[in-house]
Amino acid sequence: MEEITIDLKDLFETIWQEKKKVAAVTAVCMALGGLYLVIAPPVYQSTSLLRIKQDQGLADSIMSKVTGGNTANDKQRMMTDAEILKSRNVVLPVIEQTEERNSSGELPTYEAYVKSHIITKPYKDTEILEVDVTGKSPEQARKANELLVQGFMNRLTELSHDEQRRTREFLEQRLGTSKGELNDAENKLQQYQSANKMYSTDDQMKQLTEKLNIVDKARAENQLNLETAQAGLTSVNEQLSSAGVSIADSPAIQQYKTQLAQLEATKAGYVGKYTDEHPKMQEINNQIATTKASLETEIGNIVSQQAPSSNAVQQGLLADKFKNEAAIAVAQSKKTALDQMDAQNNAIIASLPKKEQGFVRVKRDANVANEIYVMLAKRLEEAKVAEVMVPNEVQVVDAATLPEKPIKPRKMLTMAIATILGLLLGMGGVVAQSLLYRKIRTAEDVEKELGLPVLGMVPDADAARYEHKVKESFWKKWRDKLWRK
Repeated sequence: MEEITIDLKDLFETIWQEKKKVAAVTAVCMALGGLYLVIAPPVYQSTSLLRIKQDQGLADSIMSKVTGGNTANDKQRMMTDAEILKSRNVVLPVIEQTEERNSSGELPTYEAYVKSHIITKPYKDTEILEVDVTGKSPEQARKANELLVQGFMNRLTELSHDEQRRTREFLEQRLGTSKGELNDAENKLQQYQSANKMYSTDDQMKQLTEKLNIVDKARAENQLNLETAQAGLTSVNEQLSSAGVSIADSPAIQQYKTQLAQLEATKAGYVGKYTDEHPKMQEINNQIATTKASLETEIGNIVSQQAPSSNAVQQGLLADKFKNEAAIAVAQSKKTALDQMDAQNNAIIASLPKKEQGFVRVKRDANVANEIYVMLAKRLEEAKVAEVMVPNEVQVVDAATLPEKPIKPRKMLTMAIATILGLLLGMGGVVAQSLLYRKIRTAEDVEKELGLPVLGMVPDADAARYEHKVKESFWKKWRDKLWRK
């Protein structure tokens, strides 16, 4: 293969000799760049800043929330909220209200709009999320940004209210049933008192009734917790289908559930024996709170690993599934302990005279029914308040801006690129043409191609005359300049 030696000096001389050609190519590229700037529509960008508060989340459960932050969970929640902001339920109304239809009467597709118009940028180690939306005019960009942020906040409200709505509907249904049970129990008590002429009790009966009330109140509250958790789990399973079944059996979660159930059972044994201020009761409450916190953390870790960040609904449902399962296990264990205490109380009642036995039973049923009704009414009011409250998980730090200048096309950058590209193309073309030129130009080329020595060279008369003319003109101008001085 023939070796080609490139002399940089020759290349530079060749480029300089063909400088007009290089300039022409550069001019063409610059003209094309200018034409692009004239034709390309301007693109404006509106920016808003949101604060995504990390101490709240979707679908709060009846389990207590853990104090303190978790970096992985915070990052997951930020990514989740960013994906909710770009979801179809939020973006499609923005497209309908801000974009124009094409000649076929069609709006931009959801995928194309999100890809070309919406950018979300979480600030590292902060709760701030930047939302950038582009448009064909400053007003369109700002309007689209405002609608997007408002739609995002409304969607979060809907997701939160949906969970609260299911809780409220269950409590309303249960309250209606409890009202009927309370009326029946009170009617039976009145009938028994009237039939047996028992309108007051002695001190021994009062003490027994008070002791029974303490246990029965704990049983009623525990039963209500059990029913609430079972209703929540049923609703979650209907929406999840088979998702999350395998990871629900996490050994760590099972361990915390068992530990929490044992602690609640121990606490149930203290009912009627110790007050809330007693050291043993305070100690067991602290242990329960610590175990709940560990369980909550473990659930958060598993959900963040298994639930995709783009599916915030599934993420919240999985967390609810685990929490409700834990609440059911705790309530069932506590129920066992309370049932044992109830059996002991029933044995005491059985030792009473028949007339007093009947009174204690109807009085007890009325008290239990009243306790359940009061608790249900209180929880229903709380659920109604929670349903109508707007969650403050997201706060607008900076409203959507009205852009003053377009971000695209960038005139200086475009012309600079066009100029550099023109110079590269022009010089590259000249160099390529020079390297591909195969004609004989020098004495060395003759010797190389023909293998004959060069005895002499005939000068180029025209070139010599031109060179002499240039030199004479240069010296003449120099002499005239000196003469004038």
